[in-house]
Amino acid sequence: MKKFKLPAGRAVIGLTGPIASGKSLALDLFIKEGALGISADAVSASLLTDPACYNRILKKFSPGKILTNGKLDKKKLAAEIFGSPAKRKWLEALLHPRILRRIHSLITGSTKKIAVVETPLLFEAGLAECFTFTVCLAAPAKVLEARALERGWSRAQYRGRVKAQLTAEEKYRLADIVLENTGSRRELAKRISFICRFLKETAQGKRK
Repeated sequence: MKKFKLPAGRAVIGLTGPIASGKSLALDLFIKEGALGISADAVSASLLTDPACYNRILKKFSPGKILTNGKLDKKKLAAEIFGSPAKRKWLEALLHPRILRRIHSLITGSTKKIAVVETPLLFEAGLAECFTFTVCLAAPAKVLEARALERGWSRAQYRGRVKAQLTAEEKYRLADIVLENTGSRRELAKRISFICRFLKETAQGKRK
């Protein structure tokens, strides 16, 4: 996968991590530091209602299994694709190129020097080369599972989703930076502030 072709002086961070590691929180904290924040899941959700994708999805999947009151039900769709590797690959092939184009458009249309793209399946989708560097949130396995259960997931649901991804240890190994998220929001904010400050100072140094 080729890197995004961006204007000079941009840093594009790929933000990922295992389930319940705190990716959405980290993205919010990056935004508070002045970065452009983009959720790949949010982009994907918006594309699901785009006629070009929506109509093809309805042809591929049984409407009775993925619709609720005539509308696409993302939870039902997720259940369908996680139960079938072939269906998941088909949907990824449909959505991933469109997601990348939309993200590229959002980044190039912004004047912010730092962009952070939250991408849960960053390594699984082979997207690491798209980014200046990758950051992976980390926490012990017991903590991750406890957080998922607190969100209302059943243990079976959580473990099923975990099996559909790379292991947490593999994500940590592949990441450029592993960001521990086992403490308070304030502690994570400090770590993210340091990363943003370093990038800003580095950029300023290059301009001198």
